Amino acid sequence: MTQRLVIQLPMEQAYRRRGLFALELLDGATLSRVSEGVKVTAHGLRRPASVNASGLFVWREERLDDLTSISIEPRTVPFLSREVDRAELRLPPLSNPITAIELVPRVDYDFPAGITGMRGTLVEDRVAPLVPVTDAELHLLWLDEDSTTWHDAATRSRTNARGDFVSFLRLAATDVPQVDATGALTVRLRARRGAVDERSSLDVMLVQGRVADPTTLDAKTFAWDELQT
Repeated sequence: MTQRLVIQLPMEQAYRRRGLFALELLDGATLSRVSEGVKVTAHGLRRPASVNASGLFVWREERLDDLTSISIEPRTVPFLSREVDRAELRLPPLSNPITAIELVPRVDYDFPAGITGMRGTLVEDRVAPLVPVTDAELHLLWLDEDSTTWHDAATRSRTNARGDFVSFLRLAATDVPQVDATGALTVRLRARRGAVDERSSLDVMLVQGRVADPTTLDAKTFAWDELQT
């Protein structure tokens, strides 16, 4: 999911003189700026982006008529690839033409302490051999302290070719999830494939501030045919 954010930062003199538009890449877990280890391509433009001193990807003066989209391909950093359509970009003549894009962590991302989530696998059913559900969109639902309201996590991840995924919460300061006596949150895994086929798991308990990994006692394997519509 692409989020367009207006970044209220003073722009460098060089950007004000010659900059056309800019892209800010953010780590979807920590919201820190990512400026290395990714290949960013603006399809339809002749000139490549340069990275300025602030870590923004900046395109210099050029006609934008042929710009169709921007692809983001991680090379040495553990994020999913992204394709950003032109309509999602802040472009001139809009003021402050900077678009912030959150990069979604892959399964092999090393999460810092304080992030709540889980790694797991999504399969068609539990009949051997297990068949992975690939390229499904996933996110967590978390239960509010009132015990009746479910909220969608902002970040959407995807299953890989093996059906593996990581899904996590990034709670705002005003969010108050229900937490039991052991410090665990009640969540559900929400999965979607295609345009309308969307289902949820039963309740899952996750220890707050930790990304749970599969174990021999809890494989964290979810079967599509067991999910609830």
